[in-house]
Order: sequence, then structure tokens, then C-alpha cells
Amino acid sequence: MLNFIFLALYIFGYNFLPGSDLYILLTIQFGILGAQELSKKKIAVTPVTVYYLGTIIVNIANIGFISKIGHEPLNIYTFIIPQYINLAALIWCVSSTIVVIGYDFFKKKTLPSLYMEIKSKRVLKWIFYFLLLLNIAQLYGFGVGRGQIGKTIGLVNAIGILFYARLWAKENSKTYRFYALSLYLLLTYFFLTNSYLRFELILPTFYLFVGYFIGKGELRYLFSYRIFPIVAIFAIYSSAFAELESNRSNFLATFTKKEVATNVRIAPEHESGGFWDRSSNVAQMTNCVALVERNGLYEGKVSAPLLTAIIPRFLWPGKPKIQIGAWFALEIGAANLTEYGYANNSVNMTVAGELYLDFGWLGVVIGSFLFGGFISILWNSTQFYTSEYNLTGIIFGGYLMMLSLGSYADLQITVTLASSYLIFLFIKKVAIRF
Repeated sequence: MLNFIFLALYIFGYNFLPGSDLYILLTIQFGILGAQELSKKKIAVTPVTVYYLGTIIVNIANIGFISKIGHEPLNIYTFIIPQYINLAALIWCVSSTIVVIGYDFFKKKTLPSLYMEIKSKRVLKWIFYFLLLLNIAQLYGFGVGRGQIGKTIGLVNAIGILFYARLWAKENSKTYRFYALSLYLLLTYFFLTNSYLRFELILPTFYLFVGYFIGKGELRYLFSYRIFPIVAIFAIYSSAFAELESNRSNFLATFTKKEVATNVRIAPEHESGGFWDRSSNVAQMTNCVALVERNGLYEGKVSAPLLTAIIPRFLWPGKPKIQIGAWFALEIGAANLTEYGYANNSVNMTVAGELYLDFGWLGVVIGSFLFGGFISILWNSTQFYTSEYNLTGIIFGGYLMMLSLGSYADLQITVTLASSYLIFLFIKKVAIRF
């Protein structure tokens, strides 16, 4: 009922409330929903509860960014179109609410289960050794594959941290603590020295602490001294976020103050902004509105390339890359073509923006509802809380949580999720036979 009340507030308040107030209302709405989850006194983290947090972060970033217009130096997000802020905010608030409604509507539906329990300490030790080798391999430049299979291997590598952290907290085991912290330190170091995306720096910490607090199970642990390390790490990360731009693929140089030959420097007039600026999505949402105003609805042409993603690359070696974000950046003037014919920037449209761009309000309502339902049935298939030893379910469930924290970049994530689910289902079926 709460979601429908706020949905009415957004629709009727659009004509007399500024966009920043709509973002505040959505923050209050998701804050209440999150508080209701906390009142249960048990830590039951799900994609939708993480989605509340991710959306609140985006809302705060949007409010702060809007307040800077006309008062702060320009940065990379100057492609915002102020006259469309209100409509962009309405689309975002309505879509976010309907995603939650769709999630709740399908909360009793599921796909074939990914549940696969492994309790053998010997097997769990060998899985740790395998993950350790994957970490070391990528640390020394040995690739682990391209395409969806390569991404899945990287995913397993990362969420292994969550799996062992949960076992560590649940059993108070020094062995599992060693496993979790070893993988955490290796992956963090790898991202510091090799990653291009700043968001990846915080992922190992996210997995470590989510796994640990889920393993503890009780809310009181979340309000204890155990929360201080993650707060400190996040504070360092957010304070250094803008400076990290100068050392792409070697973020460690930012903290050591060492100049490196591979620096990727951005001209001062095009700085990308700090953590909060980069967390906002109001700029790309206003441009989705502007494109519709100028060109009309795209009627599926934007999302059509996703159909090619269904075909595995090994069946179509020459399959073109899906670069919807690059197309969008070029379309709104936020990127240029290089001499090699590639866009030098990529901008995500958000799920809400892409649905509006293709199909208007009908797409936003129906698409957001189905998207929320899709996340819900995928989550149910993991049986995440059935057992701490549910290897495949925990890995895929952790992946869903991580994506929810980012409030979902665009519709391309549906193809990635579907293919990842099928890969884990295949792994489970094969493992059961042995």
C-alpha cells in the first residue's frame, strides 16, 4: 500500500513540486521500506533491500548535483538539460517504485533452483585453492577468458569472498576467516593496480562485509564496532574518488602519490567529478527525455541490439560488441569518435531512461514491473538463506545484490543475468552428476 501511496504523490505532485523534492520523497519512501526490514531484527539482505540503499544514494547524489547547477565549476556531467529535470525525476521515481511493486508481486515465483550444498571441508579447501589460483593468474596478467564465460569466472572469483566470509561469521572459524581475507586482499590489490573502473575498488569490501554480517545473522552486530572498518574504507574511497581519475589502471599510485606512465588524465574543464557526482543519474535521464522530445519514441530500436546477445560468441565469432552506452553518449554529444572509429565515452541510460526512450510511459510502467519481477524470480532460484554451504546459489545471489547496489545501469543487464543464471544452472546439473 505504501508504494501505491507514494506513486500517487509523484504523479499528482509533478505539476507543483520541483524535481529535487520528488527525489526527497523517493528517499523517504525507500527509507521507510528499509526501516521496516530492519525492524525484523534479523539481517535478511536481499536484492530489493540493497536496491533501497542504492537508490537512496542515487537520490542524494541527484539532489546535491541539482543544487550545484549555476554555482559550481562545470564537469563531465554538464550535458544535463535543466528544463527536463522534473520529468526526469518523475520517470525515475515512478520506475523505481514499480520495480519494487513487480519484485513483491513475483516474490513467490521462481525458476529452477540453483541450490547446491557443499559441506565437505576438503572440497571447500580445494575451492579456495582454485579461487586463489584465479586471483594470482589475473594478478600476473594471465587472462581468464572473454565474453560471458570470462565474466562468470571473474564473478566467482569475487563472490568467493562473500561465501567464505559468511562461513567465517557463522562458524567463528579461523580457517574460513583466512580464506575470506586472503581472497579479499588479493582481489583488492588487483583492482588497485589493474582496474580501470573505480567502482570495482569497493566491490571486495562490499562482498566481505555483506557476507560477514549475513553470517552473523543478528542486527545487533551491524550496530557494533564491526561496522567501523567498512565506514573508514568507504570514507577513504569517496574522498579519493575524484583523484583516482588521474591514475586509471593503477589506482595504487593515487595513494602512494607516485606518478605512472599509464596515467589517464582528464583536462580540468572536463573533470568527472567526485563520488556523489558520479553516483547521480539526473543528467542522462534529462537527455533521454530530450531525445524523445526531439526524435519521438525509438520504438525498440535502442534495445534491439540486445537480441544479438542471446547468440553465444562461440557460435558467432564475429558478433559485434553491444555498445548501447557508447551510442547514447554519441547521440547526446557526451562523446566523440576516435580516429579508430570508437566512441571515447560511454553513458548508461538507466533502466527507466531506456524504457522511456524506447516506449514512453507504457514502457516505463510495464517494463519496470517485469524487470522487478525478473530480479525476484532469479533471487528465489538461489535459495540464498537455505544453507551457508549453498555454493552456486550464494555466488549468483551475491551477484544480484551487487547489481542492485548500483540501481541497475541499463536493460543490457537482463541478458547478462539470464546468461549467468543458465551457466550456474549448468554447473549445478553437471556437479550433481559427479
